[in-house]
Amino acid sequence: MITLLESATWHNGHVDGVIRDIRRPVPDDGLLSGAILRMGDPGAGPVVAMSIEGRIFPRKAPVHLHKSDSFRMALGEPIRVGGASYAHGEFRLQRADAFYGPEYWSDEVGTNQLLLMADRRGLKPYLTDSQLQRLADTALADDVSLEGVAMLPRDADVPHAIANSFGAALRPSHFDAGFTDTTGWSVLSDGSRLAAIALGHRESGVLLLCWDRPPGAAALPAFRLGADLVRLVVEGSCRIGDPEADGSAEGFGGRTGGVELGRLGFRLQQEGTWHGASRSGPTGSKELWIVADRRAWPPVGAAGPAEGPLAEAGAEVSALASRLAAAA
Repeated sequence: MITLLESATWHNGHVDGVIRDIRRPVPDDGLLSGAILRMGDPGAGPVVAMSIEGRIFPRKAPVHLHKSDSFRMALGEPIRVGGASYAHGEFRLQRADAFYGPEYWSDEVGTNQLLLMADRRGLKPYLTDSQLQRLADTALADDVSLEGVAMLPRDADVPHAIANSFGAALRPSHFDAGFTDTTGWSVLSDGSRLAAIALGHRESGVLLLCWDRPPGAAALPAFRLGADLVRLVVEGSCRIGDPEADGSAEGFGGRTGGVELGRLGFRLQQEGTWHGASRSGPTGSKELWIVADRRAWPPVGAAGPAEGPLAEAGAEVSALASRLAAAA
């Protein structure tokens, strides 16, 4: 179940928003302005934070590690981690139990990223400096957003693994990729490109689906998924829940009409609820989908098992699962 750390009005299992710079006036349009949420397993599921706001981290976050695989992607302006700079839509996959950093922030750019921890119990940073560690521990103890989360100790065994469908290798404990270059991704039957990434627990961890859908790509039918879903438009736009998308009003959870999600627009969809049919916009759409538990993929449609691009994505996910099982 998706649990937001702010109030929201859900409609038939979903809520929509757009990641906006909250230092500027926010329009009264009923959309969430970014989100911090827990999803999936109530004890050890993922946590996602996506926001553009004033700096909330020190100018230089020191070298540290987490007891969880993690994913971070720049939103709008670049972010800096270690010696690397990541432009909008570029991301970093970081293996659990491996030191990385430092991270750098400025007052001008602020905090602008999507950060995913595959296991919320791994949120606590472990630093190399004992005095800084005490400061970090104090800050965590005062963070009400972490209430009820039992942090993993430094010596905990973390059965996490990272795999992807496009051949990126951990060097030695992370890899970089992004929506700025999708040429190495798989090409689907409708001309879309797809990258699948598994992280977190070897069997029940998070699934990331990265879509690059051209204008005129086949509409995705309405579907129901047995896991929580976050869907974010990185570039372009898409229409969700429009009955004209597939010529039918079926499968929209009782809603007609729809929503147009532009750049940085997102949908949060609760597990087991209907997600409306969708079509990419006039310039196409590049989208990140976060599935809380990869065992739930593929979804089902109104007439049975998913078909088309959703089924093709299922083949990519099955291949990842096989590789992780063989490497265990």
